Amino acid sequence: MATKAPSHSISVLVDKREIHTSISGFWTREEIDGYITAVNAEAFPLIKNPGPIVALVDFTDFVAQDRETSDAIRNHLAGAGEVGLKRIAALGASPLVRLQYKRLSDGIEVEFFDDRISGLEWIRQPL
Repeated sequence: MATKAPSHSISVLVDKREIHTSISGFWTREEIDGYITAVNAEAFPLIKNPGPIVALVDFTDFVAQDRETSDAIRNHLAGAGEVGLKRIAALGASPLVRLQYKRLSDGIEVEFFDDRISGLEWIRQPL
């Protein structure tokens, strides 16, 4: 089985305080650090103006990660929670990714969805 190369996209809806990202593949620690840096840079307009932040993350083709990469994700999510991330709608995650992400996202409300519309409706509910 070939391991899918890592890829991602990031967009921020400042007026809605939403981060939309897609992430796929298997990541090394260095690669995930680059992704985290990119997310933080894109989210800066939200971070500099305190308030709740929500995210829609498409995990289609994302695979469970090794311990070192998982630890980096956990640390990033903990820091994101400290600056306002309250809720994440996760799309298209495999059962194994769901288990891993639940463990990594302690303190942030996470729900899993099969379609984008349901995920958007959920993150846009009042906090």
